[in-house]
Amino acid sequence: MMKHLAHSLAISVLVAASCIALHAQDDPTALQRDPVINVGAETYAITFRDVGGRVEAWLTVASSTSDRGVRKLARSFSSMGAFTQPEIIDDPVLNHPDATYNGVPHFNPCDSNELVFVSDRPTQATGRRSNDIYYARRTNGAWNVERMSINSGTWDDTPVFGPRGQYIIFASDRRAPGSGRADLFISMRTPNGWAEPSPLGVLSDLATHETSPMIHGDRLYFSSNKRGDQDIWWIAFNAQTGEISGEPVLFDQAGVNVVGSNEYHPVISTGGGWFYVSSDREQGSDRTYKIYRVARARAQRDVKINVTARTRIRDMQKRQFFGDLDSIYGVGTSVIVRDLRSGQEIATQSRADGSLVLELTKGVLDPGVADPSTRILTLAAQPHDKGFVGATDTLVISLDGRCSAQLEHTLYLDDTTTRKQRCEFTFRTFNVPFFVTTYWCPTTRKYRNLTPCQSLFTDDVDCQNLQQPVPCETNEAYTYRFTPAKLERIQRRSENCVNYKEFTDSGAVWAESVDRNIEHMRDEVRSALTDPCLQAAVARGLAVEITYIGTTDDRTIHDKCQYTGATYAKVRSAAPHIAIDSAIVPFIATGRYFNRGGYGGKAGGNQLLSDLRSLYFAILFDN
Repeated sequence: MMKHLAHSLAISVLVAASCIALHAQDDPTALQRDPVINVGAETYAITFRDVGGRVEAWLTVASSTSDRGVRKLARSFSSMGAFTQPEIIDDPVLNHPDATYNGVPHFNPCDSNELVFVSDRPTQATGRRSNDIYYARRTNGAWNVERMSINSGTWDDTPVFGPRGQYIIFASDRRAPGSGRADLFISMRTPNGWAEPSPLGVLSDLATHETSPMIHGDRLYFSSNKRGDQDIWWIAFNAQTGEISGEPVLFDQAGVNVVGSNEYHPVISTGGGWFYVSSDREQGSDRTYKIYRVARARAQRDVKINVTARTRIRDMQKRQFFGDLDSIYGVGTSVIVRDLRSGQEIATQSRADGSLVLELTKGVLDPGVADPSTRILTLAAQPHDKGFVGATDTLVISLDGRCSAQLEHTLYLDDTTTRKQRCEFTFRTFNVPFFVTTYWCPTTRKYRNLTPCQSLFTDDVDCQNLQQPVPCETNEAYTYRFTPAKLERIQRRSENCVNYKEFTDSGAVWAESVDRNIEHMRDEVRSALTDPCLQAAVARGLAVEITYIGTTDDRTIHDKCQYTGATYAKVRSAAPHIAIDSAIVPFIATGRYFNRGGYGGKAGGNQLLSDLRSLYFAILFDN
């Protein structure tokens, strides 16, 4: 049956700093030749290395107009959102002095100290010069290089790592040596080294020349001469398994592919904001390869900031039960946002409820051409009232798109006049409407997946995610009949105590109220987790204890209602790390009740169901 449950919560807690991920976004522009990184006689390829939020552009360049066949690795650094003039790398293990070709590098996306590149330095393995793939690892500030086992002794080129470095895809003419027609191959990383390369499906076509692979999302980009000259194409790709599917599609970004020119080496910047390509489209007697870029359209990603005041309140009605309470509330105030890499900053204002949405893709907060995969920002909130102190936090924000959840951070303004000195926090939420699934599942829709019990809200759950309940073993509210293209929900009226009329009339409204209160309790706990007192205690190695005090409805269970759920001991096993103190959970044990506004009278109700209700809420909140 549905209950209006007066639920209370007591807590002492700690939090760790969280990582925030964010995309940058640029307005789409026409394809443009990069004015800075194109230096010397030729700039043939580009890739990026992100080290602690500072982006390096690694280039393959020819410095001599008399011999553009001699190519070397060069490097440019990001500064104020742009790149510096490239300089030839003077490390002989990367730019081997006996090689005519050192270039087309690629870094492991998950480890910037792991690199693959191409060199034709002489080797005993081939007895002659040949483009081979080399592996480099940076340790203690130095690169260590070795020739890879995946080489064939013919032409092996343009290697790229998989998203986690779990494989390498590269071009090779090993099936038709010296023909000028290469195929794409893949080699998986194993505990014993790199596996024997295998052709990559339809991209191993002896009639055409495929090279320059690049992985982004669910696409594998590459260069192919399917239309005569080299163009950029893509094919559907499973980045986890390294498998392709379907047929190649010509890349349709305006200006990238030009008839009569050759396009190689597609690359997307570390933050995802720019698409780069190498092209010889400039006509004339000295037709050379240059690097071009075009902005990519991306989904908007924002960061939600909450400016929250922490203080103490004195509520006479609540003090008779619990004494002084901790409290938080949102405040409107000035917030200064500063990008530590560029030195740029903006001044903004939080709303009256403390909320503020930062769009890190516009104005001075735009990441610029360098487009790093991480941003470092400081947020400084000014105190809104006397007695409060301001707050300054530093956020390291990832731009690589791997975090899809809403991005959120809270700034706390502390009340120095009323905060207690003991490192202890108590929060309460009253008069939260709950209904129960066979007595005791919390009334939450938004957070239903965080409780072991099954919610009454199953109307929007996919069929494949529903499980048929076992009578007397589970406390689900429905059985299910699966028919083609239709799912029927059948109420288990005779098997449980759910008041389906109450659920139909009030369930959705109650669920919204419960979800809001859960979020408020979460925010209260979050404020305690970041309190300097608690942080200092944990730094000293002291234990942190969290206590949930749950109260139940004072109405008795109807005599004809059957209990169809598992035993308390079985439910208890769902969260063995949560200790239950039956002396204080629920308050029914003391003979008190709350729904009728006082201390007096013996309560009815059910001790087991009260304990279960509190345990299930503790499990939900712990999750």
